[in-house]
Amino acid sequence: MNKKSPVYVLGFMAAICAVFGTGIAIVNYSTQGLLARNATLHRNRVLCRAFDLPVEGTSAEAYQAAVDAHLAMADVGPAADGRTRYTEIGPGRNSVGYTFGGMGFWDRIKGIVVLSPDLQSIRNIQFFDQKETPGLGARIEEPWFTEQFKGLQIDWDNPRGDRIVVGATPDPDPKNRVDAITGATQTSMALMRFLNDELAQIRELNMEMGPLDREH
Repeated sequence: MNKKSPVYVLGFMAAICAVFGTGIAIVNYSTQGLLARNATLHRNRVLCRAFDLPVEGTSAEAYQAAVDAHLAMADVGPAADGRTRYTEIGPGRNSVGYTFGGMGFWDRIKGIVVLSPDLQSIRNIQFFDQKETPGLGARIEEPWFTEQFKGLQIDWDNPRGDRIVVGATPDPDPKNRVDAITGATQTSMALMRFLNDELAQIRELNMEMGPLDREH
């Protein structure tokens, strides 16, 4: 067969595509279970950090056991929102956490905000997924940034977009402000914008469900 003929070239290309396509499909299928397990481990690690749960060990089973023992989970609100509510189980534990999501500078940011039962303050914030610029916007995951939210007061009397502030504020003694990330103004502003929107929706949802409602 003439190797320069269109039929040969097209046939050769089709064969190569079939071989590599089949290989990719096999790899994808064989790693689906591993990817799912890694995703669950990552979620559980974030939840344990967010609620400061005691974890006996570093295995996936240890993190799962901590989540199962200390948190009750329920999907809440409209199904389209995909929001999950976590409530703490056990004496002295009364925090409530809501998953949230919003558009950052480059892509969607997903996380969980842990609140006091009366929703007056934030106890912690952690992130499940973000694709912001490494060394800049991606620093929202760093402890120095997330630690600022611990004990942060939510000023419900302020307009919806200013109940928490990320960055500068004219208030000389703000209790609802955290420092923005230097060089990542757009990520900081995006986080402030959608987190304020999420808090407003969480407050409305909590009022509908009842602040003392528990899923266990």
